[in-house]
Amino acid sequence: MLWALMLQIVISSLLWACTAAPAPAPAPDPAPAPPPVVALITIDTWRFDHFSAQDTPNLWALAQQGQRYDNAWTPIGLTSPAHATMLTGLMPWEHGMRANNHHGYRLRSDVPVIADTLGLVAGAFVSAYPAGPAGGLDRGFDIFDGPDSGERPGRIAVNHALAWLSKGEPAQHSAFLWVHLYEPHGPYKGKGATDSERYSEEVALADATLAPLLAELTRRGSRIVVAADHGEVLTEEPCGRQHERSIAPQVLHVPLFVWAPGMVPSVITARVGLSDVPALLQGLAPASHSVWLAESGMCEPSCAPGCAPTGLAGRDAVAMDDGGRWIHRPGLGTFSEGKPDPALRALAESLPPVPPPIGASAAETAALGYVGE
Repeated sequence: MLWALMLQIVISSLLWACTAAPAPAPAPDPAPAPPPVVALITIDTWRFDHFSAQDTPNLWALAQQGQRYDNAWTPIGLTSPAHATMLTGLMPWEHGMRANNHHGYRLRSDVPVIADTLGLVAGAFVSAYPAGPAGGLDRGFDIFDGPDSGERPGRIAVNHALAWLSKGEPAQHSAFLWVHLYEPHGPYKGKGATDSERYSEEVALADATLAPLLAELTRRGSRIVVAADHGEVLTEEPCGRQHERSIAPQVLHVPLFVWAPGMVPSVITARVGLSDVPALLQGLAPASHSVWLAESGMCEPSCAPGCAPTGLAGRDAVAMDDGGRWIHRPGLGTFSEGKPDPALRALAESLPPVPPPIGASAAETAALGYVGE
């Protein structure tokens, strides 16, 4: 009887322990993801042939999940006017910024900008003065963060952007973010033996620098547009690292892609341009350009034999289609490469001349190539 009584006590104790033990606390609900962002990421001087799994693994992996535009073009190989095109959807001869802001060129005051169109709190974090606020590139932004002169490492722009996203209104509501990296613009700081090797190292650095920002933006389910403002001349012409003086395809053909949640991966081969960036930021389809019009940033005879006058006032105008392109070169005339539509010749000759910057002195005007102005 004693053993039976002891067994009953043990069983009762176990039952009491099971019923008295508190139930495990339910797992807390995961913290909601911050709101999505509309993001524009621009990489200065990034060639289309350096957009690959090898050169830019982080950007390439994201592009494979989005819409990649393999036939995208810039209107000019200069930072300020090319970015102005991305922020307005207009070409340089339409928005007024025909050369870099440090030369005194500005956006026309009546030109709408995408930061206003989106109607979101907007922050810009740039890495070099030519992409800075001077000349109107800061219009529509609530915060514009960049160097007062020269350039700074891209990691600073990325870190400042991430800090901005983590606090205040961008942490609670959707926002528009523009981040600009100046790598791989020359002079190159890589350790390679040649300019081409050092350039490739800086492209890889830009890709690695963007990794934490891309992770945060995708975590938020953002819409991300990534583009170059223009490419670069390496060994293709005697004027190496002189993209502003060139109309080479290596300068005008640029990387461009869009990523957003649920996007069907695709590669678009129709010709598009940086003027389509505002549409892409709004989730709209870009235009398909059967013809693309572009210009060089200035005249340098070693890049463009026969061009005149040298400087900002003399520059090539290019009208291209699938057959080739017409080039109008002041000082030399108009000529074709390939077999473009003959009607494009008049288009290449139709660009308005480049005016001197407003407020430039006579000496400054002459130094920029405006002979007799």
